[in-house]
Amino acid sequence: MIRPMKRILIIEDELPLREAFALLLEAEGYEVAVAENGRIGLEKVESFQPDVILLDLLMPVMNGMEFLKAEAKRRRKEHSYKTLVLSNLSDPMTREDVKDYRIAGVAMKADLSPAELAATVKKLVK
Repeated sequence: MIRPMKRILIIEDELPLREAFALLLEAEGYEVAVAENGRIGLEKVESFQPDVILLDLLMPVMNGMEFLKAEAKRRRKEHSYKTLVLSNLSDPMTREDVKDYRIAGVAMKADLSPAELAATVKKLVK
């Protein structure tokens, strides 16, 4: 069965950002699920089966790096989602660390306009 809409999972601890991203992407025609930390995000990956994950790095309970490590250990080949790391960490070491995992890219939250986010997600779901 073909799913009518592409699915986006937003893993972000800041409620205003999580809600803004969700509203924006729903308006673009995506089915959206949210998680406020990496642990809940891991559960949602299994149940929601996203096409794209937007992942924050700095979160309580389980941060983005811990999520990437845990997901890399349990990832099955049939998972074909792409992960875009959204962070305000500009430190080059962090950017290198996340590249050790299968991610589609890293974007600075502070520099990303809603239109740019929508365009980036559109590219990732193709």
